[in-house]
Amino acid sequence: MYRLEREQFLHFPYVPYWAMLGFQAGFINAFGFIACGRFVSHVTGFGTQIGLAVASSSSILAIELLGFPVSFILGSFVSSVMTSVKIDRGIKPKYDLVTLLMPFILLSLMLLSHFGAFGIFGDQLVQDRDFALLFLLAFVCGMQNGCFATLTKGQIRTTHLTGISTDLGTDLARTWFGRLSPLDLHLTKTNNFVRIATLLAFTIGSIFSVIVCQKYGFMALIVPTFTSIIIFFGLRKIQSDLDLKLGPFKKSNLEKTAG
Repeated sequence: MYRLEREQFLHFPYVPYWAMLGFQAGFINAFGFIACGRFVSHVTGFGTQIGLAVASSSSILAIELLGFPVSFILGSFVSSVMTSVKIDRGIKPKYDLVTLLMPFILLSLMLLSHFGAFGIFGDQLVQDRDFALLFLLAFVCGMQNGCFATLTKGQIRTTHLTGISTDLGTDLARTWFGRLSPLDLHLTKTNNFVRIATLLAFTIGSIFSVIVCQKYGFMALIVPTFTSIIIFFGLRKIQSDLDLKLGPFKKSNLEKTAG
């Protein structure tokens, strides 16, 4: 209930939003690295870095690095409270509220940086204010990933490429060598197209981030702020479509269950 089936989220009107999410994640990830020397949109690398820090007896650094995956998880947790938890309790999820918080946080970070809250753009990760900036960016990425993974039953994941690449390879094998029904074959090919588009958009977002950051520094955050506003309105449209498909009778049942 209140989730998109594969037949729905692969429709063309929705596909550009998934690509835009990939672009946004790539931009934020590169921004974090250029601003403070750390990527923020995935947790795999931090597991390795924490292990290296512990092995070299850099316990303080290991604790600080632990903040990145914790921030990402916390962002996903907050998203889940407003989405999947509500679905489990028979209440209409607040996907739009999650996507409204994202541009609010990004815009706040941009304004704070403009008034010197995060020091000089491009400084290496040495002060608490640098960690605060990156932790909040990781939090936003966790919210984004959690929200849209819930909406699409785990099929759309845009803040890192490991899962997308794995799914792409798996479904390419199924497309070429499997015995899929015509409908399943069509949907699998379309899904692969969406994954490739997300991969490319993530890369383009990273490239664009480098170009914009070199010229505007912290103010480059205006780009993901703008894209997240577009995503917010797009999500409003998707949620409206879900309301229409759910119908008034089922919606009233959800409300009774919530009561």
